[in-house]
Order: sequence, then C-alpha cells, then structure tokens
Amino acid sequence: MQRRRVETSGGGISEGGVRGGVGQWESGEGAEVVDAGGKGGASLGGIDVRVKDASASSLSGTLATDMKSYDLMNQINARGTYLSGRCCLPQLKRSAEAGRNPHILTLSPPLDMRPKWFAPHVAYSMAKYGMSLCTLAWAEEFRKDGIAANALWPRTLIATAAIQMIGGSEMANKAR
Repeated sequence: MQRRRVETSGGGISEGGVRGGVGQWESGEGAEVVDAGGKGGASLGGIDVRVKDASASSLSGTLATDMKSYDLMNQINARGTYLSGRCCLPQLKRSAEAGRNPHILTLSPPLDMRPKWFAPHVAYSMAKYGMSLCTLAWAEEFRKDGIAANALWPRTLIATAAIQMIGGSEMANKAR
C-alpha cells in the first residue's frame, strides 16, 4: 500500500510537466542507500529538489512509547532526513553549478522549544525536531554552494492515512 502511494506521487510529478521521480529506501547504511541519490540523479539527468515527506508518528507519552516505536520514529524521521539529504548532495551541487537553483525541502515543524510541544509526546517531537535541525544546519552549511534548505509545516491538519490512524474519523473530518 505505501509503495503504491509513493509511485502514485511520482506519477503525479511527471504528469505536471516536470521530469521527476520518487526515491524510497530504508534508513540503513547499505551501499544501495548511499548510492540512491547518484542512481536517481543519473536516471533523471540530475536532482534539483530533494523533498522529505516520509514520517513515523506516535503521539504517546513517555511510558506509553516503547523503544521499538522510539527507534522507528528516529530512524524514519531524523535519520531518514539526514541520510536522504546526504545522498542527494552531490547531485544538488551539480545542479547549483548548472545554475538550476537546487533546494532541500523537508516537511518538519518550526523549532519551538516551549514544553507544550514536548510534554505530551517527547519521542515524536524529538524525532520531528531532528528533521528541522538538519534543515536549519543545511541552510547555512550549503549556502556557499548555492543550495537552499527550507522546511514546510502546514498550519492545519492535512487529511492523510496517518491522521486517520492517529485520530480516527473525528480528527480526519477536521483535516483538509
């Protein structure tokens, strides 16, 4: 099911008149992961934008969050952001050299350190903020290379399968 949604998103990108593709890989350290950015760039003629949208969510308190959930959220959210950005950087640098205005876009929250964002679900917040920290660091680290890095965080709920799973029909009905 998840793979089908990913492929559908990639098809929508191409139908919009932009040559694009969708990369999906595990957040391990195998050679196939490290080479994913290069292979994707080679098949598309380069990478101009890396978008990281994948996320794992468990809006539960400390005692209700087991280590398997904690590790999964950090692997997909923070580590996956770092790894996918790192793998795409050589292609993004080539894009900058060609004057194509490359970007790293991550769907992650603004860095707000008020306790209200951590107390109800500290493990989830830490994992999501890890995504934001990568974006903040890359905006400065790769500025000199002509690569922009930005985060996008909607002000409203978006109707996704994750929202349905977390909050049921009531939450999904309030989403757009």
